[in-house]
Amino acid sequence: MSATASTVPYDALSAVYDRWTAQNDYSRWAAYLADRFSAHGDVRRVLDVCCGTGSLIALLQMQGLEVSGADGSEGMLMRARTRTAPGTELFHVRLPAPLPVADASYDAAVCSFDSVNYFRPDQLPELFTCVAKALRPGGLFVFDVNTRYKLENLHGNSHYGDDLDSFAYVWRNRYHPEEHRCDFTISLFTRGTEGFAKQVEQHSQWWFDPEEIRSAGRMAGFEAATVTEDYEDHHPGPKTMRETWTFVRGPAPAA
Repeated sequence: MSATASTVPYDALSAVYDRWTAQNDYSRWAAYLADRFSAHGDVRRVLDVCCGTGSLIALLQMQGLEVSGADGSEGMLMRARTRTAPGTELFHVRLPAPLPVADASYDAAVCSFDSVNYFRPDQLPELFTCVAKALRPGGLFVFDVNTRYKLENLHGNSHYGDDLDSFAYVWRNRYHPEEHRCDFTISLFTRGTEGFAKQVEQHSQWWFDPEEIRSAGRMAGFEAATVTEDYEDHHPGPKTMRETWTFVRGPAPAA
């Protein structure tokens, strides 16, 4: 069995990502976003930040929206190109590097499936600023985050795995409470003509206090901030696993 380490999260996992995440309720997420967009007004152009394999883009496009995507993994974008509408703009960019889009060119942006947790706390204002620059004044930014409760109690210092016929994986977690961080070592075993090949990816996620998120949003130029539980309409509780935030872009700075 050969073993390789991937330096970019999801480059190896991209080959099995859609089956691995088949339980994700993208349709429910898209319906929540549609409600937010409708309540806010005229939303036509949407940017999916950390778009992965494009599942959410495809659903939003089915709603008649013009959607672009950005992701740091070329492997994920390769699969997104096969799923999204012909001509969809898909950008290969490792945020918080600047997005290759014109300022104020989108009505809304989304960032789903705990992608924000992959950024260090000191990177949060920079990430939000990148998104804010792409939005018109009054534009929406809807994103979700894994909570402290989830990283401490679901992931923690656990390990687990599964055999899904064409591939298997082992996932080991190490939680660092003083750094608000959980490290994941994911070993992926994919079946080939000569047996299984092993690939290893290292991931890290951080959790954020609500005020930390609000403060980073204000620094980036966002004004109103609301939060609900996991793409639902009720408020988060002490055992909430995922929060969904909505920011509103403030007015453009005076010239």
